[in-house]
Amino acid sequence: MIEAILGFVCLALGGFAWYSKQRADKAQARLAELAADLERIQQTQSQVIHTTKLASLGQMIAGVAHEMNTPIGFVKSNVEVVRELVTEHRELIKKCLHGFDLMLAADLSNPQMIEPMRRAMTKVRAALAGDERLNDGDDLLKDAVDGLVQIANLVKNLKGFARVDRDGMDALNLNECIESALTIAAHQLRDRVEVVKEYAQLPKINGVASQINQVLLNLITNAAQAMEEGGTLTLVSRRSGDQVEIDVTDTGAGIPDNVMPKIFDPFFTTKPVGEGTGLGLSIVHKIVQSHGGSIKVRTAPKKGSTFTISFPVDHALLKQSAEPK
Repeated sequence: MIEAILGFVCLALGGFAWYSKQRADKAQARLAELAADLERIQQTQSQVIHTTKLASLGQMIAGVAHEMNTPIGFVKSNVEVVRELVTEHRELIKKCLHGFDLMLAADLSNPQMIEPMRRAMTKVRAALAGDERLNDGDDLLKDAVDGLVQIANLVKNLKGFARVDRDGMDALNLNECIESALTIAAHQLRDRVEVVKEYAQLPKINGVASQINQVLLNLITNAAQAMEEGGTLTLVSRRSGDQVEIDVTDTGAGIPDNVMPKIFDPFFTTKPVGEGTGLGLSIVHKIVQSHGGSIKVRTAPKKGSTFTISFPVDHALLKQSAEPK
């Protein structure tokens, strides 16, 4: 009897072990499938984020091209006018030289020639003294130089955005980063949004310039889009203890309560299909966190929103700047 019971128990244990192995094998296979699915999802997400960055870069370049068209246009126009003025002035000089040649060839010993020569010389002098072409040309060239400076500034600021995936950490002045982002976003603000700047003197932080610029550009662009009928964009920088903070405030419609908890979620957007990917604020949040910072939002219906980003002060940089040169 005991042997039969022991045999039954051994058989049961063997069956349980086989069943357990089958379940474990299925679970392991399922885990492998889930891991493969997760990897595919992560790859897809990375591709979407990369595509979104490229699309943003394309829009940014289009905006910069638009900004460059204005100074390039008046520089070209001014140079063409200056060329015409120089040509006209050259013709006047030729006429004057011809008059001088006639005077030099004249017989001044003849008293009857003196008065006509005096009148001719007076006329030549008046023509030269009254010619404003060189002054006009000088003014036009000054304007052209201003236009070239604008173009140079655009190129300089664009360089900060050109290498989106740059890994190098630099000592950054956040006020300069704000100005770079404003320059790139100017085409979305001009003639529609008033920009108010309240900058404090800031210590430098350690960060990736292209990424910080992208954060500021995204926030400024979002603020501009929130003010469809125009409004005021206020940019404030300050130091708060061991943090450097930037406020980006718009006077738009504000963020609804039901939307607020989702604004940093990847792929969440309130825009129509095809007009937004929902990755802008998600990328901002990720970059700020990767720099050891934080982002907060204050909003009120019909009064606008304020995004506050903060980054830790780099005390090593503070010490370096305090050391005597």
